[in-house]
Formats: sequence, structure tokens, C-alpha cells
Amino acid sequence: MALRPRQDIPALTGARGPAALAVVAYHLPVDPTTPGTTSWFGLEPIFMRGHLGVAFFFILSGFIIHHVYRNVFASSLNSNDVKRFVLYRFARIWPLHIVTMVGALLLYAVAVLVFNRVPGDVDSYSPLSILANTLMVQSWFGIGSPNVPAWSISAEWAAYLAFPFLCWLLMRLPLLGWIVLGIAALLLTGTEFTTHPLGRIATGFVIGMVLRECEGRLGLARHLGRFTGVGVLALLLAGCWLLPEESLLPYTLGFAILILALCNPGDWLAGLAARKPLVYLGEISFALYMVHAVVWSAFKNLLRIVAPGIEPTAHLPVLAGTILSLLAAAALYHLIEIPGRNMLRRGHRPAPQHAAETGLSSAEARPAR
Repeated sequence: MALRPRQDIPALTGARGPAALAVVAYHLPVDPTTPGTTSWFGLEPIFMRGHLGVAFFFILSGFIIHHVYRNVFASSLNSNDVKRFVLYRFARIWPLHIVTMVGALLLYAVAVLVFNRVPGDVDSYSPLSILANTLMVQSWFGIGSPNVPAWSISAEWAAYLAFPFLCWLLMRLPLLGWIVLGIAALLLTGTEFTTHPLGRIATGFVIGMVLRECEGRLGLARHLGRFTGVGVLALLLAGCWLLPEESLLPYTLGFAILILALCNPGDWLAGLAARKPLVYLGEISFALYMVHAVVWSAFKNLLRIVAPGIEPTAHLPVLAGTILSLLAAAALYHLIEIPGRNMLRRGHRPAPQHAAETGLSSAEARPAR
């Protein structure tokens, strides 16, 4: 059975912003390299699980990529289609990845040459690391990144390279086969398999693909209630206090249901996420995710120099660091991400039958995606 006609899903774009802010909250208020005594009004359990924003991104990525390209690779693996897909995905992530890596390297050079301070993980700044990061293969081989969040970009790149072939293969499965595959990926979540970045992206990305295929065939989203999104979000937040910190499976299941709820135009949370401010925040979310660690590193170290008596993880410094990260993300989105993407894609515009690559989903095909 064919999928229902594709449609724009702005709520999925709007959901990306809060997910990116969750990662920011994980790295700023509870910065493990800057132990602090500031109380965050009891919200520390939420901040400590901000890294789960990456798990949400992985599932959402599989969902959106399958949403956009499912019909392109369902029946054949045309070499031109595969090349176009890989080029478009490369153009989407590489320019911003390189710019933020250069920013991290410049901070390293200043720390060593000016302040005679050597970061703990010097291997992440080695020539081998720089080469691996330039090729976006660092996490495949356990190599660090000058810009710490870039490990997930390397994992995403692996998923992009595999997707055309994986999609073509999986489209031969009956619906039951998709369901079994999704359950298997879900059960692998949080096991030894997902301790490696490639295992983590494999499970999340496949869950996203399965979710989109089942939604398309069964219309799962339209059977959810108006307040499903709010209810699931409340349970996810409650889990920050009730579940062990290492629990990943319940959150993964919750993220999957949340994505389905956001696909339901009648869902209250979907309506909120589709509002323009949140959609714009979602559009700059990739830039925010990639730049916040560089901005925070520069800001907190500058603060240590000019105001050594101020705790970097206090309320005002964290607020300032977050605002600076958002401003930097907006600037990079408009000055690097969009122009870089367009420059690399120049001369490779999609044919009419591939309009999905440029105009289908707001979470995938707007200027940010």
C-alpha cells in the first residue's frame, strides 16, 4: 500500500529547537568541566538528561529522511538519485561542521599559545583527528572531535550513506516485517550495541524509518488524541525524576510517540510547535547544536580571565552563554549554512520528479534543512 500524499510538517521543525536547547542545557548549567554550586530550582534532573535531545534527533532524522526520499528509492537505486541524495546531505551538514571545527581549533590555539593552557583531550586536536573530522568519519573509529557535538554528525553521515540502499532493501518487506524490525531496534536501545555511535544512530534512525512507514500505511497519527503530545511530553519530563539516569528505552519509545503526535494537525502541542517563532528556532537548531559548545568554551574561559570571582555555571553567565549561542546560531544559519548548502548544490538541482528534495517537509526542505 502506498503512503498517503506527502505533506508539509512544520511541527517537526518546531520540535527541533527545544531538543537543541535541551543539549545546550546539558552542556551549560551542569558543565562537568566547571563544577558549580548554583541551584537551578530543582531542574537539574532535566538538565542532566539534556543529552537525550540527540536520541530525539536521530529518530526524527530517520523519520524525515524516509518521509522525503522513500518514494525515490522504493523501486530502484538509480545512480543519479543516489549521488544527488548524498550530495544534498553532504551540503546540508559539512559547511557548518567545518566552520565550527575551525572555531574550536582557533580556541585551542589561543589557549595553548596565549594562555599556556592545554585541554585535557589533546588527541581530539591531532592531525589525525582533523583529517577524520574533515571527512566526517571520526566517530566510526572512536576518534574525538575538536567540537565535541560533532561526533553525532559523523554518525548521521554514516546513516545518510547507508539510507538509499537500506530504503531499497527494506521496501521489499511486508508491513509485519517493518514492525518486527522496529521492535528489534527498540529493544536494542540502551544495550551494549548502542554504546558505539554507529550502533546508536542505527537504532534511532531505523526506528524513525519504521515509524514513518507505519504512519504512512496505517495512519497512526490521526488516531491519537488532541492532547497526546502534551501527555507524552509530561511523562518524559516526569521520567527525569522517576527513571534511572541510564534508562534510554522509555525515552526512545516516548520520542517515537511524540513524533507521531506532532504529525497530527489536531494535536495541541503540534499546533504550538508549528508557530513561526518555534519553527524559526527549529530552522537554526542545527547551527545552535553545532556552535554552542564553541561559544560556551570561549565565553566561560573569557569570564575566568576578566571576572575570576564569578562562577561560570551561575544563572546570569549561563543565560548570557545561551543568548550568545542563539545569536551565533542565527548568524551561522544565514551566513554559512544556507550559502554553503546552496554553493555545494549548485548545478545539481533536482528534476521535477524529485521535488520532495526541496519542497516537501519543513523539517527537511526549508532553507535550514
